[in-house]
Amino acid sequence: MKFTDSHIYYEILILFAVISIAEAITGLYKSEKWSKNEWYINFAGLFLSSIITRPLSFLLSAYVLNYFFADYYNVFENVPLWAAVLITALLEDFTQYWWHRAAHTYTWLWKGHRVHHSAPEMSVFLTGRNSWVYLLLFPPRIVSTVLIFLGFGQAFLIGYFFKALIGISAHSSVRWDKPLYAIKWLHPLMWVLERTISTPATHHAHHAATDADGIGVINGNYGNMFFIWDMLFGTAKITREFSEHIGLEDYQEEPWYVQLGYPLFKSRDERSELSK
Repeated sequence: MKFTDSHIYYEILILFAVISIAEAITGLYKSEKWSKNEWYINFAGLFLSSIITRPLSFLLSAYVLNYFFADYYNVFENVPLWAAVLITALLEDFTQYWWHRAAHTYTWLWKGHRVHHSAPEMSVFLTGRNSWVYLLLFPPRIVSTVLIFLGFGQAFLIGYFFKALIGISAHSSVRWDKPLYAIKWLHPLMWVLERTISTPATHHAHHAATDADGIGVINGNYGNMFFIWDMLFGTAKITREFSEHIGLEDYQEEPWYVQLGYPLFKSRDERSELSK
């Protein structure tokens, strides 16, 4: 069966719904931490990511490629599917690792990524929670368009499904990896797994409000799909523990349109880094 764009997004939507229902059943959204403003950010962020910036980025990139590089269209369409899936998954995620790391390095980009970390708890909704600046300039989407243009379209869709599966589950409050650490015969497998892909334990640590507890690693564990980048470039921290406090240590809850729309909109609270 051929994977199609609509088929993959349908599967991802089901995955997102199933995990969000699991989060609701476990009582995540009953917390007082989820204010109306936080929900506005969650839904507006998903809309911004999926309906506006993603299509816009794809169309602009596709136009440039077709105008300047038309001779290279589908040039790699005969690459074996298994190799194509591996190539696309690695290249796209490698790009995202460095973009994510840059967002924690450069102040101007951090302000666009900050809303992703302002959430009070881990949830699947964090996957679409970034500002327009971070999303519109998002290099992995440009890389994705290039790969599809070169003939890796089918492979990209397959790889993207697994990327979504890993990314959504790593951001979720459902700690699927925690009980597996306690099973002795799984220890070798889990040792390899947590060094290969992002897990709740490693990615929750990245969203910790502080690293003073010895668990959080705010400037590290950047990998979205693959954790191997953190292992290779010295930004990995593995504790198999979960921080009690998620979010930003010094956080003023700016309106949703400020957090998603900065610098077009700025905070009126002078204590906020989004006021400058």
